Amino acid sequence: MVSWREVCALAERLPDARLGQAHEGSPAWYAGRHQFARLRWDDDGRELLQCWTGDMDMSAALAGRQDVFPVVQRFQYRVTFWGYLDRLGLRETAELLLDSYGIRGGSKRRQAVDPSDFLPPSGR
Repeated sequence: MVSWREVCALAERLPDARLGQAHEGSPAWYAGRHQFARLRWDDDGRELLQCWTGDMDMSAALAGRQDVFPVVQRFQYRVTFWGYLDRLGLRETAELLLDSYGIRGGSKRRQAVDPSDFLPPSGR
């Protein structure tokens, strides 16, 4: 189980990442001018993390995990998905953030991050 506070603690470790607001006022993390992590809520007030990926097979991979990822949208060049924070572990959240940061912030930013320094140990 992960909280938005933990998402922020991870995101603030990424070069040039800054906390801002999405167009409707929800908290969002930016790399350059693009969001790479955004807080959303479902109708019952449960927190969801929105991220992006360039792995076009991700929509199929997440199809069997609708209890964790209720929204998956596939576009021409990327996939966006929303995951329930209370169903994600810290390592999976970090992996999703790092991938999203690389897609939305560009390859130079992504290359500046050593995954072994950023990702928590497995099992967390």
